[in-house]
Amino acid sequence: MFKNFFKVTVRSLLKSKLFVLINIIGLGLALSCCIVAFLNYDFATTFDKQHENYDELYSIAVYRDQAGARIPFTMVPMPLGPNLKDEIPGLKGVSRFHRAGVTIKRDENVFNRRTAFVDDDFLDMFTFPILYGNKEAYKELSSVLISARTALSLFGKENAVGERIEVVQQEGANLFLTVGGVFEDVGLKSTLQFQLIADFENYHRFFDVEKGDWGQFLDGVFIQTEDPSVINTAPALIQKYADLQNDARKDFQVQSFWVQNMEDLPFNQRDMNGRSLGAEALNAAHIMAPGIMAILILLLACFNFTNTAIAMSNKRLKEIGIRKTVGGSRGQLVFQFLGENLLLCLLSLGVGLVCALWLVPQYSNMWPNMDILMSLKENPKLVVFLTAVLLTTALLAGGYPALFVSKFRPVAILRGTLKVGSSSILSKVLLGFQFMISILALICGFAFLQNSSYQKKIDQGYDKESMIIVPLATPLEAERFKAAVMENPAIDQLSLTRHHVGWGASGAPIKSDGQEYEITIMDVGLNYAEVTGFSVLEGRGFNEQNKELDRVGSILVNEKMAEQYGWENAVGQQVTLYDSIRYNVVGMVKDFFIFGLWEELDPMMIRLRDDNELSLVVARVSPDRIQEVKTYMEGKWAELITDRPTDVLIHEQNVLGGARTVNDNIVAIFLFLAVIAVVLSAIGLFTLVSINIQSRTKEIGIRKVLGASIGRIGTIINRPFLIIVAIASVLGAIAAFMLTGSLMDMIWKYHMDLNLYSFLLPIVSLLLISLLSISGKVIKAAKRNPVESLRYE
Repeated sequence: MFKNFFKVTVRSLLKSKLFVLINIIGLGLALSCCIVAFLNYDFATTFDKQHENYDELYSIAVYRDQAGARIPFTMVPMPLGPNLKDEIPGLKGVSRFHRAGVTIKRDENVFNRRTAFVDDDFLDMFTFPILYGNKEAYKELSSVLISARTALSLFGKENAVGERIEVVQQEGANLFLTVGGVFEDVGLKSTLQFQLIADFENYHRFFDVEKGDWGQFLDGVFIQTEDPSVINTAPALIQKYADLQNDARKDFQVQSFWVQNMEDLPFNQRDMNGRSLGAEALNAAHIMAPGIMAILILLLACFNFTNTAIAMSNKRLKEIGIRKTVGGSRGQLVFQFLGENLLLCLLSLGVGLVCALWLVPQYSNMWPNMDILMSLKENPKLVVFLTAVLLTTALLAGGYPALFVSKFRPVAILRGTLKVGSSSILSKVLLGFQFMISILALICGFAFLQNSSYQKKIDQGYDKESMIIVPLATPLEAERFKAAVMENPAIDQLSLTRHHVGWGASGAPIKSDGQEYEITIMDVGLNYAEVTGFSVLEGRGFNEQNKELDRVGSILVNEKMAEQYGWENAVGQQVTLYDSIRYNVVGMVKDFFIFGLWEELDPMMIRLRDDNELSLVVARVSPDRIQEVKTYMEGKWAELITDRPTDVLIHEQNVLGGARTVNDNIVAIFLFLAVIAVVLSAIGLFTLVSINIQSRTKEIGIRKVLGASIGRIGTIINRPFLIIVAIASVLGAIAAFMLTGSLMDMIWKYHMDLNLYSFLLPIVSLLLISLLSISGKVIKAAKRNPVESLRYE
């Protein structure tokens, strides 16, 4: 019986090769998008789950009081860790974790690497597999664990146990450490990112940090316990340590402590203030958007499949009638049609897997913080997902047509009085949904393209295309480098600074006239405002004539800070820092986006500092000579700094490049999905119009005999479909307005608002594509000899 079913299935599919091919390709593309969306979601939701003790690990951090609000910070006082085992009952392990950049070398090989300074329990709490050597080796001050990739870079082999590396010190003699073990490279799905592991005692030794200094903050402190109530009980047990920290740091007052589990940690890294442990979870929009679009594309392909199956049922009515007459049951017919649909879905899955082999790496390579792999063998969850999607798709796309076609009575079929096809209400509804999805995808893609252009052109308050930045290790080194490069005539201006736009700043509570707010503070050198292109709107900037006075008690503020305190005239206002340090406002600069367009503009003040406090060199260069000057500076670096790799950065590329990459990638994704959606909808429309013309061939012939023109016949055939497209365009535009606005709000604080062109161009384009997809078929039918049309069966 199954053999006969299979033969009938193959024969029926071969009779409609074009439509079968269309459905297979369309469904295959949709399934490949679903594979990408699943891997994207799986990557985002499995952060840190490689740790065997994942459910027992918790991180401790701090809350600060800012203008009456309790603000969480992902950081912790340095001495807190060793005290936790005595204060919190039931702990199985405690370890501090702090990442710091170190320069390591072996012979002529020099690299900058991140070192994790940790306590004894760290590798018992976290799972970072050791490939060679002993995981306990790092507890010796003279030993270190290194990653496999670092071992290859330094020694040309993974098994580097027993080798020696040199740690470059800025002051004093370099330190020599022995490689005690090699661990597996930390993957991108780990919140903790590092290349070396050293005992925390070495942190004090490397950076001359005093033990027990409550003024020092670390990236994190982790605890391990089987008691999940620790999230609620631990903060109160250690609250007394907040006072110790506050006595040591008047500029950074801690209100209380808070505890988070490993599930929340990667998301809090993105959304909270403070320090970074190395990696963070994907943005909510990055998680949601591929999934939403993949579901919509899959629905679109299923609607195409269903529409075609219903419309093609006319060709099989006699087969159904005869099979019912000779005793075939409805159940057998349903089984037959579902089997055909399942076979088509299996073929589509094959196409989808082939497409995914190309699509998955392309998508993964778009994001530097993502690494997803298309592997059924190594990802059993993907196999389960594809099986579920395959069965669901087979039922969704083929279930209704199977039930629909098998219900007809054989008498009506064999009399020839029964006709079904593209004129059914369901077919029109499904076609409408197809085009609604297409217009949604097209508007989203075009809107993000517009936003990308808008954000590239937006005035960010400074000259972002004319700067080179060079971070140095010490102020003395920075002054030497500045003196060495200032002779180059291509450099317009030079300045030293501690903070830089897009690079970082500090923050503290500032009082004025009884009002206190958390203010972002930038410490800069003379000429920094001129180098960056800040625009002074009121008063004056820092200058050589007033530099001694400015260093002691003058600040510049931005418009946002003046607005925050309600100043009509900012110049002359006085503010107080730490209840003791007073500053006078001597100028107000135009607002600038220090942290890009991702976040709200901060109220900000700028302080002038001595050069011996500043270690970042910033140069203003004409954009057309910026690469030339970068090369020149790299040469000077090689002459002056022989023990560290060159670190000369172009601001527009290296500081703003991440935002531009995100923008370009989002545009590429939405345009790709929009193209697939539009092509599938156009194919679906072409299919339905083609079948509609077949069912109306005699009608067309009669109309021609009675004198109807080609234009009139084309209008009669096209009108119902174009009405459907028009209604779908309106509904799709409404859905796109809601979805696009929500996604943009999740990603950026400042973005373009959708305008008339965001809707008009995609809708007009879709209407033109629709007309082009069916016009050839309609014109050919209208030109057909009426004699041939009247003879058509």
